[in-house]
Amino acid sequence: MNFPVFRITPLLTFVILLLSSMTASADLLVLKNGDRITGKIKRIWDNEISIEPAYSDEFKVEINAVEHIDSDRNFDIYLMGGKSMLAQFSGADAEGKQIIKSVDEEIVIRLEQLFELDEPEKEFDWETNIDFATTIDRGNTDSLDSKLRADTEVTFPDHRHIGEFTFIREEQDGVTTKEQDLYRYGYDWLFSEPWFLATQLTYERDPIIDLDSRIIGSVGFGLDIWRTPRRGLRVQLAAGLQTEKVDNESEDSSVATWTLRYRDKLLGDDLELFHNQTITHNLSGRDNTSYKTSTGFRFEITDLLYANVSLDYDVETEPADLADKEDTTLVIGIGAEF
Repeated sequence: MNFPVFRITPLLTFVILLLSSMTASADLLVLKNGDRITGKIKRIWDNEISIEPAYSDEFKVEINAVEHIDSDRNFDIYLMGGKSMLAQFSGADAEGKQIIKSVDEEIVIRLEQLFELDEPEKEFDWETNIDFATTIDRGNTDSLDSKLRADTEVTFPDHRHIGEFTFIREEQDGVTTKEQDLYRYGYDWLFSEPWFLATQLTYERDPIIDLDSRIIGSVGFGLDIWRTPRRGLRVQLAAGLQTEKVDNESEDSSVATWTLRYRDKLLGDDLELFHNQTITHNLSGRDNTSYKTSTGFRFEITDLLYANVSLDYDVETEPADLADKEDTTLVIGIGAEF
């Protein structure tokens, strides 16, 4: 059967334009051995390029096997040495080096100089971790130890909100031996990257050592030393006011505070190392310095669940009542990330 030409031509034109647009929007890896891989680049991390072709699932290519990349998409690019930019890959120069173009500049690098690459950050992003651990002993000595900790971080382009709470309970033969509660909220205004204005409000209590309440409000400045989807390190120094109620007696004082938060994802995101640290030093009133740190790792079990191991270390140079100055806790449990 013969079809009129004028009916086939529009259809063919549409299909050709559709295929052309799909090809144009794809990313291209040109390998040193001459092979070419077309697909969607997901990330570059740990000297590997993750790409998802139309014909298979996502897989990884060693970065030293790639000659150059072609893409008209924008990526968040982080170079060795700390430089970051929103830019495109524009092929290679005459010497085979990678050309990277942003709105403001064009640079030429070796692909091995790429530290990390991700798709552009969303206007709104959030991440939450919930860690839980418990130990139950029954026999000659009955004891129950449990810890619940959660933190969440919500980020807008220039604003960051951090919420955290920790509950620790320990019982021995029916007697409560530890009852610690900690709530913390922080707000950061990222006014000039990597610097930010930091505010923080903290409430804690530990009635077992006669610390009825401790409320701290502080304002200061911070620095994002690393801020990528897979590695973060920030520090902040602030000053503020503290209200303590110890053994039913209240006291106000001025304080200086130091906060450090670190995380690093390894083994293809399966393992995350973390270290959180806060130091509060009384500038007036009771002569005391409070030091709190939590160091550990999370190992991914599923996309939602992970195993958690951490070592918590608390120090009060002048603790309330007759409590010990140091408190060390090893926590082994499970957590959820979403």
